[in-house]
Amino acid sequence: MGVAFFVFVVAVIRIGIAKPATKFELAHIPDDQRLTRMAYAEAYPLQFESFKMNMRGDPSPTGFGGAQFGNSHLTEQPEQLELFKGYKFSIQYDDDRGHWYAGQDILESKRRPGQKGSCITCKGSYMYDVYFKESGWDYASKPFDEIAAPIKDDEWFGCSTCHDPDTMQLRIYNQGFIESMAEKGIDISKASHNEMRAYVCGQCHTEYFFTAEDGRVHMPYANGFDAESEWSYYQDGHAKGFTGDWTHPDSNARMLKAQHPDFECWQLSVHADAGVTCVDCHMPYMREDGQKYTSHWMTSPLKTTEQSCLKCHDESAEVLTARVQTIHDNTFKLQRIAGETTARAHTTIQAAAAAGATDEQLAQARLLVREAQWYWDWVAAENGMGFHNPDRIMRTLGLSIDCAHQAIENANAVVRGSITTNPVLQAPQS
Repeated sequence: MGVAFFVFVVAVIRIGIAKPATKFELAHIPDDQRLTRMAYAEAYPLQFESFKMNMRGDPSPTGFGGAQFGNSHLTEQPEQLELFKGYKFSIQYDDDRGHWYAGQDILESKRRPGQKGSCITCKGSYMYDVYFKESGWDYASKPFDEIAAPIKDDEWFGCSTCHDPDTMQLRIYNQGFIESMAEKGIDISKASHNEMRAYVCGQCHTEYFFTAEDGRVHMPYANGFDAESEWSYYQDGHAKGFTGDWTHPDSNARMLKAQHPDFECWQLSVHADAGVTCVDCHMPYMREDGQKYTSHWMTSPLKTTEQSCLKCHDESAEVLTARVQTIHDNTFKLQRIAGETTARAHTTIQAAAAAGATDEQLAQARLLVREAQWYWDWVAAENGMGFHNPDRIMRTLGLSIDCAHQAIENANAVVRGSITTNPVLQAPQS
């Protein structure tokens, strides 16, 4: 009875007298510091200290992903040197470091020279709270150095990127995402709180392109969120004058560079169907001294398995990790096959042209290698290494391999004389 009484007293104290706090108090941030990071450090210490953990470069538990400084995809996957030949990604393509380094890494990137202001769109809310509010999309087509110059070191990616500084409510500041979702028939202003927990990440973790008219950021959502629908978007005239990112010097094909379609991949997944968002897995709820808060260490769920996974799954952490490891291993194996086959398609088309094949005869092969690389890159640039949607990823890699083989066979057939002309194609011109 004594033990029971003691347990009862402890429960009363915890639940009644000293109930753990679950909400933070709204703090006032001075107007001239709203875009800085450090202004929020004292106001929201638990969230801020966890956000600082994004400076860590811990390797991924499965060996894929991570944020190791200088870890090059070009070294790990040398076929990318051929795939991105003639494009800036063949100069440097490293692991993404944590969000804390968003500004530093773009300023120091070897790909930066010659870029436009549109490249800062997802690097912090300065683009919206200063540039867009003043003059709309004008900043997007101006030289990058001119646009980046006024931004202080502490004004790159931070709290105001995802939260309204006045209310700390989640916000979508990337106007390109709002415009693109509207093109799909989705009104962001009517989004539920749970939808916002995906949209606030999806506004940047997504495929995008820069429009030919004014360089604004836009997403190819109108036909659907899968790789095939986005491919058709670029082929059917939706892309506002945009035809591709560069022309490959070997195959002479007009190429597309996919940009981390994490949002689209998740959108079609079982987790999305169950209402599980990016935040649930990558920024789970934590407790410290009775205070419940959202972790702002945006990292692999396998580093926070108890909070990220075991709230829903009843398997052990070891079983879940092994399952993810299998998905990652299988995806990477097929990704390498798709990339190597597509690289071979480029050089096969080059050889066919050297053997005397005309542009008209090689038009179909060039369209096929463009499509093959799009599907490969849609997976390679996506940050989940297959986990966000294993079925969709396997399908997309299969399409890549198939298109690459078709491109090779088509180019070889031209040389053999099996093909003399090609049908009229809806292919972009450089």
